[in-house]
Amino acid sequence: MTLRAAALALSVITVYSRQTAAQACNATHYRWPEKTSTALLGSPPQSVSIGAMLSWRAPEIGPGPAFWCAPRVAAERQVLSVVGWVRRVDKTKDDGDWHIELTEDRRDPVDACIVVEIPLAALHPAFASARAALDSALLHVHMNRHGDLAKPVRLRVLGPAFFDGEHLSRKGRLQPHGRCWSTVGALWEIHPVYRIERP
Repeated sequence: MTLRAAALALSVITVYSRQTAAQACNATHYRWPEKTSTALLGSPPQSVSIGAMLSWRAPEIGPGPAFWCAPRVAAERQVLSVVGWVRRVDKTKDDGDWHIELTEDRRDPVDACIVVEIPLAALHPAFASARAALDSALLHVHMNRHGDLAKPVRLRVLGPAFFDGEHLSRKGRLQPHGRCWSTVGALWEIHPVYRIERP
């Protein structure tokens, strides 16, 4: 078999595997098994800045049925530790996740943000603890009806990297992702959040 024939065979197998996985997938939301997984809970965290995340490239993860239950790619199998300023908290998402927008500096434009998400507390004690920690940190902070904080709060967030390819169009253009879609790197999240703490 020539190298070209082998490459063609591999690409056919890859497409077939994705189509088969999509057909067998019954998740209620995009990549839901990965968004709620605690498999990496004991992994040592890697410190990274929000600015660095915003410069990351997109992996081979996109929208649509072929990726609905896609497993984590290599770059998503790392637990991150990120310090940032909470600018908005949205607790009204249809999947039950708490959607939190963070910027690197308190004075950064609000669209220079990343998203971190905490799944339903009932799914794991770590999620319940992370939600309680967030509520405690924001106890005396005023938020408007959109969840925007009157005064940003600086927190550390820990959890695995996740690329939310659902917000890419089929032509690779960005779709709204809260206010965090300034670059393709803004689709990199921490999801699920395992822990929230003061820096």
